[in-house]
Amino acid sequence: MRHPATTLYVIAEQLGLAAQASWKDVLITGVATLDDAKEGDLSFLANRKYARQASQTEASVILTDHHSKIDHPKAIVIRVDQPYMALAKHLSQIESTFKTPQRSNNSVIVPKTAQIHASVILLEGVCIEEGVVIGAHSKIGPGAKILEGSIIGEHVIIDAGAVIGAEGFGWIPDEKGQFHRVPQLGNVILHNHVYVGANTTIDRAALGSTTIGEGTKIDNLCMIGHNVVIGKHTVIAAQSGVAGSTTIGDNCMIAGQVGIAGHLKIGNQVKILAQSGVMSDVIDNRTIFGTPSLDSRHFLKSFAAFKKQGE
Repeated sequence: MRHPATTLYVIAEQLGLAAQASWKDVLITGVATLDDAKEGDLSFLANRKYARQASQTEASVILTDHHSKIDHPKAIVIRVDQPYMALAKHLSQIESTFKTPQRSNNSVIVPKTAQIHASVILLEGVCIEEGVVIGAHSKIGPGAKILEGSIIGEHVIIDAGAVIGAEGFGWIPDEKGQFHRVPQLGNVILHNHVYVGANTTIDRAALGSTTIGEGTKIDNLCMIGHNVVIGKHTVIAAQSGVAGSTTIGDNCMIAGQVGIAGHLKIGNQVKILAQSGVMSDVIDNRTIFGTPSLDSRHFLKSFAAFKKQGE
């Protein structure tokens, strides 16, 4: 991606790095991957599996960590604690050159009972229902629906097509096996700095609130059931689902296509690897894998034994 020319010296200062005087003469005109980079581009190496590309890239500058061994004949190699974080900060600095400033769409109808801060951006096709509250500097993407009574904090981003506050999946069978609706009278609360990806749904509680904690990020196409409580700074990758009344702690990492059963307690700093099926409680600081999920080390040992049985 091309951007207005700046110097490596300026970039280093913006990133809080010790800028060298010679960098005032190094012109940076773009950001690119190692494979796509050309002269004048800044690139990065955050995963050692791409070390070969780093040694062959045409980039003028490479951000990498203190432990990587890059031998490049031309590029300036800058070592930082977290190269991907440094790249993210740089992209934040130049983001405005790639995007048109967004403003609220005047066609969005806001009910009188809703409280929407003046700084909130509501894009085309957004639906806001009665009693909704949205805090300062939040952005609601095209076609997203914020349904009755939902409370959205500050600096929240809800991407295109997401639905916040739809009726929870509450049904009870009678003695004949016929299902009857359980009214869902609660709401959804998203705390500050939450991100909700495109086409993700977060259902309202039957009673009380479905709650997403501060700083938590939920990817596209996820399903969060009624009365779920998710703690602070947890990340959930795409196509994952959490069934009703489950509690997830702080600082958890949930990979793609994970399914979590209802009425469970997942502790703090838990890692759940991709496509796992979680059917029981998980204590703090565990890494689990598989279906039904096990401690990841036990799963891999079991899988190795299973493979040997087939030989």
